[in-house]
Amino acid sequence: MESNNKLLCLSILGFKKQGISTEEYRSYMLNVHAPLVAQLVEKYGFLHWSMTHTPDESRQLMDQIHDAQFANIAPYDCCVQLVFPDIECFVRMKADPFFKQMVGPDHEKFADTKRSQMMIGWFSPLMMNGKLVQGNM
Repeated sequence: MESNNKLLCLSILGFKKQGISTEEYRSYMLNVHAPLVAQLVEKYGFLHWSMTHTPDESRQLMDQIHDAQFANIAPYDCCVQLVFPDIECFVRMKADPFFKQMVGPDHEKFADTKRSQMMIGWFSPLMMNGKLVQGNM
């Protein structure tokens, strides 16, 4: 990690596997997959982990804020974000035997891994718990 304490954020823009409902996808990720991953993200020093799922009513919600700037609605079924101090955290987690035996293969049960996309970059929290984060602006 660089000396200026930058944190990395991996964003996984996911699609559900064909044939499962939006609610089945969300429920599986939260109640089956997340418990598998939880012990690993803690073990390998991850700092933040969140999931955002798009419910069936997302289009109606987006209609309320739609305008020229908010016109392109992303097609993803979820966004998973993981924040960690350096890339080695993620590399070590993926090399863990439990990840290889349980977590990796579990993705194929609920996710369309061929369509899902990822991006990684610097994490810059600007507000937490309703308060502006000092020093990040």
